[in-house]
Amino acid sequence: MEALRNDPDMAASNYRRYHFSETELTPAPKGYRPFYISHYSRHGSRYHTGESYFRLCMPLMSICDSLGILSEDGKAWYKDAQSVLNEHRGMFGMLTTLGSKEQDSIGKRIAERFPEVFSGKEGRTEIRNRSTRVQRSIVSMASFNTAVAQNAPSLHFSYSAGDKFRAYLNPDPENYPIIDKFEDKVEDSLKHMINTSRVLEVLFNDTATARKVISDAYSFVKGIFLVSSISPNTDVCPDMLKYFHEDDIFGHWTIRNNIIYAGYANSMEMAEEVATIARPLIRDIVEKAEEALAQGSKLAADFRFGHDTGLLPLVATIGIEGMDTRWSAYKAHEYWNSSEFIQMASSLQMIFYRNRKGNILIKLLYNEKETTIPALKPEDGPYYSWQSLRDYLLSL
Repeated sequence: MEALRNDPDMAASNYRRYHFSETELTPAPKGYRPFYISHYSRHGSRYHTGESYFRLCMPLMSICDSLGILSEDGKAWYKDAQSVLNEHRGMFGMLTTLGSKEQDSIGKRIAERFPEVFSGKEGRTEIRNRSTRVQRSIVSMASFNTAVAQNAPSLHFSYSAGDKFRAYLNPDPENYPIIDKFEDKVEDSLKHMINTSRVLEVLFNDTATARKVISDAYSFVKGIFLVSSISPNTDVCPDMLKYFHEDDIFGHWTIRNNIIYAGYANSMEMAEEVATIARPLIRDIVEKAEEALAQGSKLAADFRFGHDTGLLPLVATIGIEGMDTRWSAYKAHEYWNSSEFIQMASSLQMIFYRNRKGNILIKLLYNEKETTIPALKPEDGPYYSWQSLRDYLLSL
């Protein structure tokens, strides 16, 4: 609740726009230099994936407007919602202007932080990119690499996107129906946190008539929140949560937070099912790293672009800091914050270092901050030996 008061963006959960804060990185042990990066990024800020999000509330708001029962706040919210919907037209599911800027900034920082990787030394002149075929991932890939290329003019960039790569970037396993049913159970258990009456009193001057129009108050209010929470990602970007009580905002955040934890993190109930999503990607990380470590390899980096439904299972299964303890999805909000862990443009960066003896160390950055794997002993500070990290990843 305190975080929501200080940063209203936090209410958006996995719709939260990317937030970067500068942090110092631990210097590598003496004699080690970075030479290869393995990376997976969620796309940047996007539009809602379909008009269904708006259909939960906008047609009903239109009817209530025609009946003259919108309050002044209701009229203001509806006007803002119409501007957000108009911007969505022809762009559902696509990257926003902000999303492109986010990826551009991250690409610029990775090149500036690790210039040795992009210097072309030792014949490492190739940057390999893979993306799902979804527009928001492809444009994220383009924005990110454009920024990198400005700092690496001598390197060669290759790009591929398609269903072939979805098999590991964002797989669709057979047990998704099991996960979906569990998500529904989690949501049902938390609906009591939403005071629909209080929201209706804000939006309408005649709640009795409004209730005759709105048969399912929970779904309607859910729609109001979903439309409001995507607004910061858009160009028009109106503040649409200012009309609502902080308890209701917290309630909606809690429901979404726990649903995401249930479906894509390491909950007590679904962790094993979620791990099946991550395993193909973990295998790809190891295989591509071994290719990059082979004598004579020209690879300087492997950049992957996908979705929260690929990244979150990855870091949950690996068990990075904050994802290393399993909680019940019903109480995830007491321990875990989706707004921090899986905001737009979130990424895992694995930076490979080597010394003259050929010893290899790896440092992990999550959302551009150093992180560790509590289950695995580091070699030095946040640095892991490749052999121990490789063995650990393969054990998963």
